[in-house]
Amino acid sequence: MYDIVIKGGRVIDPAQNIDDTLDVAINGDKIAAVNKDISPQEGQQLVDAKGKIVTPGLIDMHVHVFDGIMKIAIEPDVAGVKHAGTTVVDGGSSGHTTFAAFPKHILPTARTKVFCFLHLCSLGLIPEPELKDWDEVDLDAMAATIEANKNIIKGVKLRLVGKLVTSAGIEVVKTAKKIAGQFGLPIMIHIGDTDKQVPATLTPECLSVMESGDILAHVYTGNQGSVLRPDGTIVPELKAAVERGVILDPATGRNNFSFNVARRCLAQGILPTVIGTDLNHRCLKDRTFSLPVNMSKFMALGLDLKQVIAMTTVNTACAIHEEDKIGSLKPGMAADVSILELKSGAWTLIDSPGETMKTDKLLMPVTAIKGGKVIPAEPVALPPSAS
Repeated sequence: MYDIVIKGGRVIDPAQNIDDTLDVAINGDKIAAVNKDISPQEGQQLVDAKGKIVTPGLIDMHVHVFDGIMKIAIEPDVAGVKHAGTTVVDGGSSGHTTFAAFPKHILPTARTKVFCFLHLCSLGLIPEPELKDWDEVDLDAMAATIEANKNIIKGVKLRLVGKLVTSAGIEVVKTAKKIAGQFGLPIMIHIGDTDKQVPATLTPECLSVMESGDILAHVYTGNQGSVLRPDGTIVPELKAAVERGVILDPATGRNNFSFNVARRCLAQGILPTVIGTDLNHRCLKDRTFSLPVNMSKFMALGLDLKQVIAMTTVNTACAIHEEDKIGSLKPGMAADVSILELKSGAWTLIDSPGETMKTDKLLMPVTAIKGGKVIPAEPVALPPSAS
């Protein structure tokens, strides 16, 4: 007997190379079985997934959910379970002086699992732009914060913006790597300077010191610091970084995602490793909407369904070193499941510069099952229908 049986869905689990009509059984907070024709009578609760897509719980690699503390942050569940996701990773909203608010105020009320990157700036993203000078960096305090919160903090965040980065350049990147390396953690580097203060040459410099597991956020930005050279080819440092195992995250957000840059990069073999949304109040109801919408965006750009599911399940689980718990429907893994529907219609997608793209397919959230709890989706925002 199982607590929950999910019947009749198209199960796609890239971690196990599964794409088939199967049933998923759950006991407690763990996956119990994935088989054909599990009897409905074997489940105390039946979830009908016929005509739907069943995946490991979706993981958003880049959100801002320091709700009520960082001005533009949203609630974790808006980024997560309300759009059928089960795990989100906050991309450096907090620094060491503010981080304590995460476990005290944010995590206890969230049904969505939240991990965090700790910002190099002591206050995180509460001032924008951050890092005016070295006084905002305290490596000893960061080390104490990481040591006390190893179960939550998954890396160190740095944005290549602001006065200190403009003046000190690669030394700031090396400082972030120093503290991250002390704990065997990756750095997450934001590229794309809307203020056009940081020299564009810092992006290839930064790529040269990034190592396997480090994360390049906003890889398809069209702003200063882009990975494209003036002739439209990628900087050679990017290809070398990918070959070393640097993780590429579109982190689409409001300001740092260009369809044109994405098309050029994809044509040159520069695909996302993971898909983060950079979801926050500035883009929730405008350009970004949700993780399923961003998965749809990359399908419209030419990726297939199984690719975007891998980029939001097993790939992301590996990036945050949680692949032994989440990112797959293998029996014994956490009972985190996303149920989606691929709808046909006509929608308009928009990028940061304002270019629009029509799509006739959109992944719609249906249900999240988080830790064995069934949570119907409550979509907060969707892209406009195309006229």
